[in-house]
Amino acid sequence: MKKLTNRFSLIIALVLSLSLSILSPLTALAQDEDTEPIRIGVLQFVEHEALDAVLKGFEETLNASDFADRIEWDIQNGNGDQANLQSISEKLARDNDILFAIATPAAQSLAVIETEKPLFIAAVTDPVEAGLVESLDKPNTNVTGTSDMAPIAEQVDFLIRNFPDVENVGLIYNSSEVNSVVLVELAIEELEAHGLTTHAGTVTSSNDIAQVMNSLIPEVEAMFMVTDNTIDSSIALVGDMAKEAGIPTIGSSDSVVMTNGLATLSNSYEDYGIQTANMVIRMLEDDLNPAEMPVELADNHQVIVNPDFAEALGIDPESIK
Repeated sequence: MKKLTNRFSLIIALVLSLSLSILSPLTALAQDEDTEPIRIGVLQFVEHEALDAVLKGFEETLNASDFADRIEWDIQNGNGDQANLQSISEKLARDNDILFAIATPAAQSLAVIETEKPLFIAAVTDPVEAGLVESLDKPNTNVTGTSDMAPIAEQVDFLIRNFPDVENVGLIYNSSEVNSVVLVELAIEELEAHGLTTHAGTVTSSNDIAQVMNSLIPEVEAMFMVTDNTIDSSIALVGDMAKEAGIPTIGSSDSVVMTNGLATLSNSYEDYGIQTANMVIRMLEDDLNPAEMPVELADNHQVIVNPDFAEALGIDPESIK
């Protein structure tokens, strides 16, 4: 009986030893998965203050997260050139695990190339209209992120409240940018519902801006600005022409206004980057599927006033509320 007990103990020991030899590689593999690099490819459509702020918020938030030591960045800028977007998108999609697109043209370019890897977006006004998601609540694609849909109705009220004598309002935008078209259509509907006359000028590139502004300025008493990558990247010119004519500019993003605009009601574009980065973190921590992660909207709109622009128009910055 004692011999049987000893043999049984030996068998148990051998089985345990074999089990450990089998499990240890699996355990090591699981540990390796926790230390593998996370390659994040970023495509920013063009360089201007609002989009730069998105990138800053996104990058800094992830670099302060628990995943910071594993992240390898691949940050590219399309410089506003549609022809470059496809080749850059192909490389980013091939070389990275997670993609991040800043602005609608960049998002559309990456979404055409990559339909499986997680693609997060920011500074995209209408992801549904842009063909990126099926709905905001349930994207049902590999795309999710944040929308910078502006509070158009509130911005129009803001303009009327501060400039009640304005009757004619100008708008300038790039007609090839889906986000701009959506915002301008909403703005015109809202402005005209308040009895204001609208004058819209379209551009196809920054080369058209001076000519279009020159045609608008004699017709209007104010400019209603929407977030438009072509206009925003040339806000130095647009703002200077409006100031010289004594015309207030209302709308657009906080960053653009503080660069060369009068005032807006806006969320911080750096906050969009932070908000989207936190979505990436949640996906990594909880193994979420982007197809089931709702696109998020901003809920922290604030009055932004550029005091230098206000003073150039002879307006007390404190009077704008």
